[in-house]
Amino acid sequence: MPTVLLSVKQAAERLGEHPDTTRARLRAGDLKGTRLTERGPWKITESALEHFIKKNTRI
Repeated sequence: MPTVLLSVKQAAERLGEHPDTTRARLRAGDLKGTRLTERGPWKITESALEHFIKKNTRI
């Protein structure tokens, strides 16, 4: 299965939060993401987003 990369905006929409909040999570290391260049846009894999959601969801 190919890896799907999400933008900050797409990840924020799935999390139901503002993109600035998602960027803060990325900078803090709470949500795993990558940049292709030092100042480039963040990219988040679907699996990293799913892991974050599972880790932070209380049942």
